[in-house]
Amino acid sequence: MISEIPLPFSVPGPFGPVHSISSFALLLFLSFVAGAILAPRELQRRGLDPAVSEWVIVLGVFGTLIGAKIGYVFEIWDDIWVVTDSVSDTLLHLWLYREGMGVKVPGAVGLWETLFSRGGLVFYGGLLASVIFIYVYLRMRRLDVLRYADVFFMMLALGYGIGRMGCLVSGDGCYGYASSVNIPLLTMVYGSGSAMPSAGVRVWNTPLIEAILSWALFAWMMLVGRFRDYRPGFFVALFLIWDGLSRFAVEFLRINDAAIPVLPHPQIAGTALLHHNDWPSNPEAYYFENWHWYGFTQSQIVGFVLFLSGLLWMLYGRLYKSTNKEARNLT
Repeated sequence: MISEIPLPFSVPGPFGPVHSISSFALLLFLSFVAGAILAPRELQRRGLDPAVSEWVIVLGVFGTLIGAKIGYVFEIWDDIWVVTDSVSDTLLHLWLYREGMGVKVPGAVGLWETLFSRGGLVFYGGLLASVIFIYVYLRMRRLDVLRYADVFFMMLALGYGIGRMGCLVSGDGCYGYASSVNIPLLTMVYGSGSAMPSAGVRVWNTPLIEAILSWALFAWMMLVGRFRDYRPGFFVALFLIWDGLSRFAVEFLRINDAAIPVLPHPQIAGTALLHHNDWPSNPEAYYFENWHWYGFTQSQIVGFVLFLSGLLWMLYGRLYKSTNKEARNLT
């Protein structure tokens, strides 16, 4: 695992010079490069304007970064909005100090350091913001939103898988708990080069599992899309169904706090285990060995909503109906 890649020169940053780039950021960049290469070709093959992809990629980058950061702020809001003396005092610290209430309360984090940190991205926040930005752009251009969206959601399936490989390479801690079986690649030990090592414990390699599932969807969409025409919106709905179901299933293996607990919280000797991102240092082996799924997570709730929305849209709109009976020209 390689969490940081040194730069040959320093780059100015909001809180000082930057001397390295995270491997996750590099893979995230490559995911957009892949989309920028493939999207114009697929648009042209479908008789759409390939030049539209240029602005869509730009809006996708900004939407992903802005939305994913805002989503992360909401996810850890309880650690940011800490009231000790008064609401006005908390507001003052959030606006004036990088560390926010962290200057007074151990464990609290600042709004600015969260927004400008190099980590902390929530996929669904980035997805929502990107969809809004791109939708507004397509509407302003008076283009067929669903026909273009079908192509861009194909690229999203590819890019999401590449982004998850960034989680794998960096070892940023979004993996699973200890596995009782040894399955090559699907279970692994995150070593010392990781941003958050797994303390020598073989854990579920959930980033790779999600990447494989996402790439399988991309391959299927690209293959089927060359042989059959579906009603506009088919591939968007299919992505919602597949991604929602995949995320819902994978969350049973990931280390994530429950939004709706149904089982006792993981604990050791009567003490509840904190999420490993909240630990002051790298967790020890017993942490991964004692964690277990104990309730539906925030990602599972969102995943279920996406799955249900996509399924209802697919069935109600009969998007699965083919609009042609002849095989598409493969050239």
